[in-house]
Amino acid sequence: MKQTTALESVLRADGLLLQGIGRNVDILGISNDSRTVKPGDLFICKGYGFKPEYLAKAQEAGAVCYLAQEKLESDLPAILVRDVRKAQSLAAQWFYDYPSRAFTLVGITGTKGKTTTTYMTRSVMDAVTGTKTGLLSGMEHDLGGEVTYTHLTTPESLEMQQLFAEARERKLPVVTAEISSQAYQVHRTYGQHFRYGIFLDIGPDHISAHEHPTMEDYLKCKEALLENSDTAIIVRSTDYFDHVLAAAQKAGRTLLVGMAEDGESDYTASDVQKLPRGYAFTVTEKATGRQDIYKVGMDGLFNIENALTAIAVGRDMGGDPAVISAALEHLVVPGRADVMEGAGLKIFINYMHNGISCQAVLKALKKDYPDKFVTVVIGVAGQRSPARIQGVGEACGRYADRVFFTADDPDLEDPRDIDTRLAHAAADGKAEVIIEPDRVIAVERALREAPAGSVVVLGGKGDEDTQRVNGVYVHYESDPVIAKRVVAELEKER
Repeated sequence: MKQTTALESVLRADGLLLQGIGRNVDILGISNDSRTVKPGDLFICKGYGFKPEYLAKAQEAGAVCYLAQEKLESDLPAILVRDVRKAQSLAAQWFYDYPSRAFTLVGITGTKGKTTTTYMTRSVMDAVTGTKTGLLSGMEHDLGGEVTYTHLTTPESLEMQQLFAEARERKLPVVTAEISSQAYQVHRTYGQHFRYGIFLDIGPDHISAHEHPTMEDYLKCKEALLENSDTAIIVRSTDYFDHVLAAAQKAGRTLLVGMAEDGESDYTASDVQKLPRGYAFTVTEKATGRQDIYKVGMDGLFNIENALTAIAVGRDMGGDPAVISAALEHLVVPGRADVMEGAGLKIFINYMHNGISCQAVLKALKKDYPDKFVTVVIGVAGQRSPARIQGVGEACGRYADRVFFTADDPDLEDPRDIDTRLAHAAADGKAEVIIEPDRVIAVERALREAPAGSVVVLGGKGDEDTQRVNGVYVHYESDPVIAKRVVAELEKER
């Protein structure tokens, strides 16, 4: 049981409290969804689509008080605040007794590479601690119990703190979490502190009426992770490096990671050797001069930089380089740089979904397979920024030999309209452009029409088995399943 007077003290200390209840109310739970309210709950009135009738339903379900930005028509006691989203985050941390204080919390942000690096870091943490550690990614939540799947990069603050409480209960030593810029924009992580904050990169991808209004706002939200971390870890090659480094000064300390050609870092990679799958490279530690060889089992040179951030965390926590390397070498991230071979084709299944990630993946493939014909299947989700469409189209037009533009969670938009804009963006490149809004047909055609011995990239969906259409998720066979089916058919035919 919790007392509202204690919550009011937390909100008052942060400058959020406008008006308290004036007396104590005992609460047994906390909810922002009238459909899940239980007797004794504090109900939080938040959300762009909030309606007063939600509070009435919450009261009927047994809510004993509510938290809101303004007084509503209800005889329930009210806590009024300046910003209900910020207050919700603080209330969630308070209600669950600040669960992240019980373990090491690693947050990872970036325009591309967040999910891959989250899995890399979790794998390294498992190896370094010798036990199971937690994962909150844009694909799944794994805290040692039942794995749950998600479409949200960073969960809402109430769910996040509940998950952290679950990690504490299971005595997990580390939780690695993927942190989006929008999590800071809408205050899901307000007041949350991290032991390590990792900044991978930034590009003009999420600038739109539906996301960030300006690049300045996007950058500010990304940098907020570093400002709320004990140790900031920054990839040296990121755009806006000086700006990001300045923001990191609010952290207790900063570690830089990067390739040798980008200058000396705290962890510098050099002597890169291509392996049949992934790379071997030498890492020099600035503080000690120590050099060790690491391996990462994923193609794409950018994955060396991703791996460096996980190496930095692992080494900072006292991990042995051989143990860290083994964790990275054998890691497979679903839908991120998955490789399939068959019917004379090398097939890469990659979640690349914006210009910066498309360029990184396709440039790396052209370097690793310079004489191979490259076919790409990709789309852009509905209600995304014009910059994303332009970036994806330009990258595919420039680096692919043939590209099929198709559906990728079109939601409320017509996928053919999105594909037409992608084709226009690709027009100045060398690629043959084909518009095929039906993704199943696009993947099938790409594989069947690819020259023998060539490379096919299935981009944007990873291993997702749904498409968001007209506001709902509908079943989709998934790129890997289609690829396996078509490869089997081709091998049988040949």
